[in-house]
Amino acid sequence: MLVYSGLQDDPLAEWETELVSSLILTHVKNNSIQLVLTFDAGGVSRHANHIALFKSLSFLSATRQLPEGCSAVVLETVNIFRKYLSVLDTPVSWLMTPDLLFILTRKEYEEAKTAMHCHRSQMLWFRYMYILFSRYMLTNTYRCLSEEQKIRKPE
Repeated sequence: MLVYSGLQDDPLAEWETELVSSLILTHVKNNSIQLVLTFDAGGVSRHANHIALFKSLSFLSATRQLPEGCSAVVLETVNIFRKYLSVLDTPVSWLMTPDLLFILTRKEYEEAKTAMHCHRSQMLWFRYMYILFSRYMLTNTYRCLSEEQKIRKPE
């Protein structure tokens, strides 16, 4: 596994769009990926790393560098109230007619919970609240990467 010093997990770290775009494109091409899912411009929680992924994929899409047949969708950031509605947000999400709606089964929820606990360094007090109440643990809505969201050049 390659480690890049400029890509540290940090909610405040700014990642270079050109570097991240290059890594994404290489991975997509090498693995014949047809669908890329990432965060939207809000990064779910304004996390700079998440936003950098969106910017990089937007750049690749806008400059038509993604391979033929490869599509991109972005996970919708919802407001703080909806974010912590848990299962109660599912009908709201369905009614808002996303391009893609994913609802986890009970088994998938348990797997996601187990995966979260594997990252002990990430398990701060608020992550336990996230696991219990976040709609993202149960329901995720995606939009196709639209022309309005695309970034024309790296920053």
